[in-house]
Amino acid sequence: MNETDIICENKTSSNFSDLSCLTATAAPYSPIDITTFMHIFPSIYGILCSVGVIANALVIYAVAACKKKMVSDIYVLNLAIADMLFLLVMPFNIHQLVRDRQWVFGNFMCKAVVVVDVSNQFTTVGIVTVLCIDRYIAIVHPSSERRTVQWTIVINLLVWLGSVLLTVPVMIYAKVIRREHMKVCMMYLDGPEDMYWYTLYQSILGFIIPLIIISTFYSLTLYHVFSSIRRVKRKQSVWAKRATKMVLMVIALFLICWSPYHVIQVINLSNNRPTIAFIYAYNISICLSYSHSCINPLMLLIFAQNYRERLCSRRSALHSSQHSSKVTVVKTDGSSSANDPNYRITVI
Repeated sequence: MNETDIICENKTSSNFSDLSCLTATAAPYSPIDITTFMHIFPSIYGILCSVGVIANALVIYAVAACKKKMVSDIYVLNLAIADMLFLLVMPFNIHQLVRDRQWVFGNFMCKAVVVVDVSNQFTTVGIVTVLCIDRYIAIVHPSSERRTVQWTIVINLLVWLGSVLLTVPVMIYAKVIRREHMKVCMMYLDGPEDMYWYTLYQSILGFIIPLIIISTFYSLTLYHVFSSIRRVKRKQSVWAKRATKMVLMVIALFLICWSPYHVIQVINLSNNRPTIAFIYAYNISICLSYSHSCINPLMLLIFAQNYRERLCSRRSALHSSQHSSKVTVVKTDGSSSANDPNYRITVI
Protein backbone atom coordinates (compact mmCIF):
# COMPACT_ATOMS: atom_id res chain seq x y z
CA MET A 1 0.00 0.00 0.00
CA ASN A 2 2.99 2.29 -0.43
CA GLU A 3 1.49 3.26 -3.77
CA THR A 4 0.35 6.87 -4.05
CA ASP A 5 -1.40 8.62 -6.88
CA ILE A 6 0.33 10.18 -9.84
CA ILE A 7 -0.82 13.23 -11.76
CA CYS A 8 -1.44 12.68 -15.43
CA GLU A 9 -1.13 15.38 -18.02
CA ASN A 10 -4.81 16.24 -17.64
CA LYS A 11 -4.17 16.71 -13.89
CA THR A 12 -6.43 13.88 -12.86
CA SER A 13 -5.15 11.48 -10.25
CA SER A 14 -4.42 7.92 -11.23
CA ASN A 15 -2.48 4.97 -9.90
CA PHE A 16 0.68 3.63 -11.53
CA SER A 17 -1.02 0.33 -12.16
CA ASP A 18 -3.84 2.08 -14.05
CA LEU A 19 -3.23 1.87 -17.80
CA SER A 20 -5.48 4.85 -18.50
CA CYS A 21 -2.76 7.19 -17.36
CA LEU A 22 -0.42 5.89 -20.03
CA THR A 23 -2.50 7.13 -22.91
CA ALA A 24 -0.72 10.47 -22.82
CA THR A 25 2.73 8.92 -23.11
CA ALA A 26 4.55 9.08 -26.38
CA ALA A 27 6.21 5.68 -26.03
CA PRO A 28 4.23 2.67 -27.29
CA TYR A 29 3.25 0.06 -24.75
CA SER A 30 1.73 -3.38 -24.61
CA PRO A 31 -1.16 -3.88 -22.16
CA ILE A 32 -0.31 -7.58 -22.02
CA ASP A 33 3.23 -6.77 -20.87
CA ILE A 34 1.96 -4.45 -18.16
CA THR A 35 -0.66 -6.93 -17.01
CA THR A 36 1.84 -9.78 -16.88
CA PHE A 37 4.29 -7.59 -15.02
CA MET A 38 1.70 -6.60 -12.39
CA HIS A 39 0.57 -10.22 -11.91
CA ILE A 40 4.09 -11.24 -10.87
CA PHE A 41 3.99 -9.17 -7.67
CA PRO A 42 1.34 -11.14 -5.71
CA SER A 43 3.58 -14.21 -5.88
CA ILE A 44 6.65 -12.22 -4.85
CA TYR A 45 4.77 -10.58 -1.98
CA GLY A 46 3.47 -14.00 -0.89
CA ILE A 47 7.01 -15.37 -0.67
CA LEU A 48 8.24 -12.28 1.21
CA CYS A 49 5.31 -12.51 3.61
CA SER A 50 5.78 -16.23 4.37
CA VAL A 51 9.54 -16.09 4.81
CA GLY A 52 9.38 -12.79 6.71
CA VAL A 53 6.82 -14.05 9.24
CA ILE A 54 8.93 -17.13 10.01
CA ALA A 55 12.19 -15.15 10.24
CA ASN A 56 10.72 -12.42 12.46
CA ALA A 57 9.08 -15.05 14.68
CA LEU A 58 12.48 -16.72 15.16
CA VAL A 59 14.11 -13.39 16.03
CA ILE A 60 11.36 -12.55 18.53
CA TYR A 61 11.69 -16.02 20.03
CA ALA A 62 15.48 -15.73 20.27
CA VAL A 63 15.23 -12.41 22.12
CA ALA A 64 12.38 -13.55 24.37
CA ALA A 65 14.28 -16.74 25.29
CA CYS A 66 17.09 -14.67 26.76
CA LYS A 67 16.42 -13.87 30.42
CA LYS A 68 18.99 -11.09 30.69
CA LYS A 69 18.48 -8.82 27.71
CA MET A 70 20.99 -6.31 26.42
CA VAL A 71 20.26 -2.85 25.03
CA SER A 72 20.72 -4.09 21.46
CA ASP A 73 18.15 -6.83 22.07
CA ILE A 74 15.44 -4.22 22.71
CA TYR A 75 16.08 -2.54 19.36
CA VAL A 76 16.14 -5.86 17.52
CA LEU A 77 12.92 -6.95 19.24
CA ASN A 78 11.08 -3.76 18.29
CA LEU A 79 12.29 -3.99 14.68
CA ALA A 80 11.03 -7.56 14.49
CA ILE A 81 7.65 -6.62 16.01
CA ALA A 82 7.21 -3.72 13.57
CA ASP A 83 8.07 -5.96 10.61
CA MET A 84 5.78 -8.72 11.90
CA LEU A 85 2.80 -6.36 12.20
CA PHE A 86 3.36 -5.16 8.65
CA LEU A 87 3.70 -8.69 7.26
CA LEU A 88 0.47 -9.75 8.97
CA VAL A 89 -1.51 -7.18 6.95
CA MET A 90 0.34 -7.86 3.69
CA PRO A 91 -2.18 -10.58 2.65
CA PHE A 92 -4.77 -7.79 2.28
CA ASN A 93 -2.48 -6.04 -0.20
CA ILE A 94 -1.87 -9.30 -2.03
CA HIS A 95 -5.60 -9.94 -2.27
CA GLN A 96 -6.13 -6.47 -3.72
CA LEU A 97 -3.48 -7.05 -6.39
CA VAL A 98 -4.90 -10.44 -7.30
CA ARG A 99 -8.34 -8.86 -7.72
CA ASP A 100 -6.90 -6.13 -9.98
CA ARG A 101 -6.92 -3.59 -7.12
CA GLN A 102 -10.53 -4.26 -6.11
CA TRP A 103 -11.01 -3.84 -2.33
CA VAL A 104 -13.65 -5.95 -0.57
CA PHE A 105 -12.80 -5.54 3.11
CA GLY A 106 -14.56 -2.26 3.87
CA ASN A 107 -13.44 1.25 4.77
CA PHE A 108 -12.25 0.46 8.32
CA MET A 109 -9.86 -2.29 7.21
CA CYS A 110 -8.67 -0.04 4.39
CA LYS A 111 -7.60 2.62 6.88
CA ALA A 112 -6.12 0.03 9.24
CA VAL A 113 -4.00 -1.65 6.57
CA VAL A 114 -2.69 1.63 5.14
CA VAL A 115 -1.93 2.98 8.64
CA VAL A 116 0.03 -0.16 9.57
CA ASP A 117 1.85 0.02 6.23
CA VAL A 118 2.94 3.65 6.60
CA SER A 119 3.59 3.46 10.35
CA ASN A 120 5.93 0.52 9.70
CA GLN A 121 8.02 2.82 7.54
CA PHE A 122 8.22 5.52 10.23
CA THR A 123 8.80 2.99 13.03
CA THR A 124 11.57 1.20 11.15
CA VAL A 125 13.45 4.35 10.23
CA GLY A 126 12.99 5.67 13.78
CA ILE A 127 14.42 2.55 15.39
CA VAL A 128 17.33 2.43 12.92
CA THR A 129 18.07 6.09 13.67
CA VAL A 130 18.09 5.73 17.47
CA LEU A 131 20.05 2.49 17.07
CA CYS A 132 22.75 4.43 15.27
CA ILE A 133 22.76 7.05 18.05
CA ASP A 134 22.95 4.26 20.64
CA ARG A 135 25.96 2.76 18.84
CA TYR A 136 27.66 6.16 18.97
CA ILE A 137 27.04 6.43 22.73
CA ALA A 138 28.14 2.83 23.36
CA ILE A 139 31.48 3.29 21.57
CA VAL A 140 32.32 6.96 22.15
CA HIS A 141 30.79 7.30 25.64
CA PRO A 142 30.80 3.74 27.04
CA SER A 143 30.45 4.93 30.66
CA SER A 144 27.14 6.67 30.06
CA GLU A 145 24.65 5.85 32.83
CA ARG A 146 21.63 6.53 30.66
CA ARG A 147 22.31 3.63 28.29
CA THR A 148 20.22 1.06 30.13
CA VAL A 149 17.54 -1.41 29.14
CA GLN A 150 14.89 0.66 30.93
CA TRP A 151 15.81 3.84 29.04
CA THR A 152 15.96 1.89 25.79
CA ILE A 153 12.41 0.61 26.33
CA VAL A 154 11.22 4.18 26.93
CA ILE A 155 12.99 5.40 23.77
CA ASN A 156 11.41 2.66 21.66
CA LEU A 157 7.96 3.45 23.08
CA LEU A 158 8.49 7.08 22.06
CA VAL A 159 9.44 5.93 18.56
CA TRP A 160 6.20 3.93 18.33
CA LEU A 161 4.20 6.91 19.60
CA GLY A 162 5.89 9.22 17.10
CA SER A 163 5.16 6.88 14.21
CA VAL A 164 1.49 6.77 15.16
CA LEU A 165 1.31 10.57 15.26
CA LEU A 166 3.02 10.83 11.88
CA THR A 167 0.38 8.59 10.33
CA VAL A 168 -2.48 10.97 11.25
CA PRO A 169 -2.68 12.28 7.63
CA VAL A 170 -2.97 8.67 6.48
CA MET A 171 -5.87 8.10 8.86
CA ILE A 172 -7.62 11.09 7.31
CA TYR A 173 -7.04 10.46 3.60
CA ALA A 174 -6.97 6.65 3.35
CA LYS A 175 -10.39 5.49 2.21
CA VAL A 176 -12.29 3.25 -0.17
CA ILE A 177 -13.37 5.02 -3.35
CA ARG A 178 -15.35 3.80 -6.34
CA ARG A 179 -13.46 3.86 -9.62
CA GLU A 180 -14.63 2.32 -12.89
CA HIS A 181 -17.36 0.19 -11.27
CA MET A 182 -15.13 -1.19 -8.52
CA LYS A 183 -13.96 -0.18 -5.05
CA VAL A 184 -10.30 0.69 -4.49
CA CYS A 185 -8.46 1.30 -1.21
CA MET A 186 -6.00 4.16 -1.61
CA MET A 187 -4.75 7.52 -0.37
CA TYR A 188 -7.36 9.85 -1.84
CA LEU A 189 -5.89 13.36 -1.94
CA ASP A 190 -7.88 16.39 -3.04
CA GLY A 191 -5.53 17.51 -5.80
CA PRO A 192 -1.98 17.81 -7.14
CA GLU A 193 -0.98 20.29 -4.42
CA ASP A 194 -2.02 17.94 -1.61
CA MET A 195 -0.16 15.07 -3.24
CA TYR A 196 2.92 17.28 -3.59
CA TRP A 197 2.98 18.21 0.10
CA TYR A 198 2.19 14.69 1.29
CA THR A 199 5.05 13.23 -0.77
CA LEU A 200 7.47 15.79 0.66
CA TYR A 201 6.09 15.15 4.14
CA GLN A 202 6.66 11.42 3.82
CA SER A 203 10.10 11.69 2.21
CA ILE A 204 11.51 14.39 4.49
CA LEU A 205 10.31 12.97 7.82
CA GLY A 206 10.58 9.32 6.82
CA PHE A 207 13.89 9.36 4.98
CA ILE A 208 15.87 12.58 4.46
CA ILE A 209 16.07 13.79 8.09
CA PRO A 210 16.78 10.28 9.47
CA LEU A 211 19.41 9.81 6.74
CA ILE A 212 21.18 13.01 7.84
CA ILE A 213 21.12 11.91 11.49
CA ILE A 214 22.30 8.40 10.66
CA SER A 215 25.14 9.66 8.44
CA THR A 216 26.30 12.17 11.06
CA PHE A 217 26.39 9.82 14.04
CA TYR A 218 27.81 6.90 12.11
CA SER A 219 30.58 9.08 10.69
CA LEU A 220 31.43 10.23 14.23
CA THR A 221 31.40 6.61 15.41
CA LEU A 222 33.73 5.45 12.64
CA TYR A 223 36.05 8.38 13.27
CA HIS A 224 36.31 7.47 16.95
CA VAL A 225 36.86 3.76 16.22
CA PHE A 226 39.66 4.31 13.72
CA SER A 227 41.33 7.10 15.70
CA SER A 228 41.47 5.06 18.91
CA ILE A 229 42.13 1.62 17.47
CA ARG A 230 45.86 1.88 18.25
CA ARG A 231 45.24 2.83 21.87
CA VAL A 232 42.96 -0.06 22.86
CA LYS A 233 43.58 -3.73 23.39
CA ARG A 234 43.09 -6.08 20.46
CA LYS A 235 40.08 -7.78 22.04
CA GLN A 236 38.34 -4.45 22.44
CA SER A 237 39.21 -3.48 18.88
CA VAL A 238 37.71 -6.69 17.53
CA TRP A 239 34.52 -6.06 19.54
CA ALA A 240 34.25 -2.49 18.26
CA LYS A 241 34.76 -3.53 14.65
CA ARG A 242 32.25 -6.38 14.85
CA ALA A 243 29.64 -4.20 16.54
CA THR A 244 30.19 -1.38 14.06
CA LYS A 245 29.99 -3.76 11.11
CA MET A 246 26.64 -5.17 12.26
CA VAL A 247 25.05 -1.73 12.64
CA LEU A 248 26.50 -0.76 9.26
CA MET A 249 24.76 -3.77 7.71
CA VAL A 250 21.43 -2.78 9.30
CA ILE A 251 21.78 0.80 8.02
CA ALA A 252 22.98 -0.27 4.57
CA LEU A 253 20.04 -2.67 4.21
CA PHE A 254 17.63 0.10 5.14
CA LEU A 255 19.14 2.49 2.59
CA ILE A 256 19.20 -0.10 -0.20
CA CYS A 257 15.57 -1.08 0.37
CA TRP A 258 14.07 2.37 0.90
CA SER A 259 16.19 4.82 -1.13
CA PRO A 260 14.77 3.87 -4.57
CA TYR A 261 11.19 4.29 -3.37
CA HIS A 262 11.71 7.79 -1.95
CA VAL A 263 13.81 8.92 -4.93
CA ILE A 264 11.11 7.81 -7.38
CA GLN A 265 8.42 9.44 -5.25
CA VAL A 266 10.22 12.79 -5.43
CA ILE A 267 10.91 12.43 -9.19
CA ASN A 268 7.24 11.68 -9.71
CA LEU A 269 6.30 15.15 -8.48
CA SER A 270 7.50 16.64 -11.76
CA ASN A 271 6.70 13.65 -13.98
CA ASN A 272 3.41 14.31 -15.80
CA ARG A 273 3.96 11.69 -18.50
CA PRO A 274 5.27 8.48 -16.91
CA THR A 275 6.89 6.00 -19.27
CA ILE A 276 6.64 2.23 -19.11
CA ALA A 277 10.17 2.06 -17.69
CA PHE A 278 9.21 4.52 -14.95
CA ILE A 279 6.19 2.42 -13.97
CA TYR A 280 8.36 -0.70 -13.86
CA ALA A 281 10.90 1.09 -11.66
CA TYR A 282 8.16 2.44 -9.40
CA ASN A 283 6.59 -0.95 -8.72
CA ILE A 284 9.99 -2.59 -8.26
CA SER A 285 10.90 0.10 -5.69
CA ILE A 286 7.71 -0.74 -3.76
CA CYS A 287 8.60 -4.42 -3.83
CA LEU A 288 12.12 -3.59 -2.63
CA SER A 289 10.77 -1.54 0.28
CA TYR A 290 8.47 -4.42 1.25
CA SER A 291 11.39 -6.85 1.17
CA HIS A 292 13.08 -4.97 4.02
CA SER A 293 10.70 -6.59 6.52
CA CYS A 294 11.81 -10.01 5.28
CA ILE A 295 15.54 -9.49 4.68
CA ASN A 296 16.22 -7.65 7.95
CA PRO A 297 15.44 -10.61 10.29
CA LEU A 298 17.12 -13.05 7.89
CA MET A 299 20.28 -10.97 8.07
CA LEU A 300 20.19 -11.05 11.87
CA LEU A 301 19.71 -14.81 11.92
CA ILE A 302 22.52 -15.39 9.40
CA PHE A 303 25.15 -12.90 10.56
CA ALA A 304 24.37 -12.33 14.26
CA GLN A 305 26.06 -15.30 15.90
CA ASN A 306 24.47 -14.93 19.31
CA TYR A 307 20.90 -15.22 17.98
CA ARG A 308 21.79 -18.46 16.27
CA GLU A 309 23.42 -19.64 19.50
CA ARG A 310 20.28 -18.82 21.49
CA LEU A 311 18.08 -20.78 19.11
CA CYS A 312 20.49 -23.72 19.07
CA SER A 313 20.97 -23.74 22.84
CA ARG A 314 17.21 -23.58 23.34
CA ARG A 315 16.74 -26.51 20.97
CA SER A 316 19.48 -28.44 22.77
CA ALA A 317 17.78 -27.78 26.09
CA LEU A 318 14.44 -29.09 24.82
CA HIS A 319 16.13 -32.12 23.28
CA SER A 320 17.99 -33.01 26.49
CA SER A 321 14.87 -32.54 28.64
CA GLN A 322 12.99 -35.05 26.48
CA HIS A 323 15.67 -37.73 26.90
CA SER A 324 16.48 -37.27 30.56
CA SER A 325 14.23 -36.15 33.38
CA LYS A 326 17.23 -35.73 35.67
CA VAL A 327 19.11 -33.27 33.49
CA THR A 328 17.33 -29.93 33.58
CA VAL A 329 20.10 -27.54 32.64
CA VAL A 330 21.54 -26.61 29.29
CA LYS A 331 25.02 -27.74 28.36
CA THR A 332 27.82 -25.59 29.64
CA ASP A 333 28.80 -24.48 26.13
CA GLY A 334 25.31 -23.20 25.31
CA SER A 335 24.72 -21.44 28.61
CA SER A 336 28.09 -19.80 28.74
CA SER A 337 27.64 -18.30 25.28
CA ALA A 338 24.20 -16.97 26.21
CA ASN A 339 25.16 -15.53 29.60
CA ASP A 340 28.53 -14.03 28.80
CA PRO A 341 27.92 -10.27 28.32
CA ASN A 342 31.20 -9.81 26.46
CA TYR A 343 30.04 -12.38 23.92
CA ARG A 344 26.44 -11.21 23.53
CA ILE A 345 27.24 -7.55 23.21
CA THR A 346 28.95 -8.11 19.89
CA VAL A 347 25.66 -8.39 18.03
CA ILE A 348 25.07 -4.70 17.47
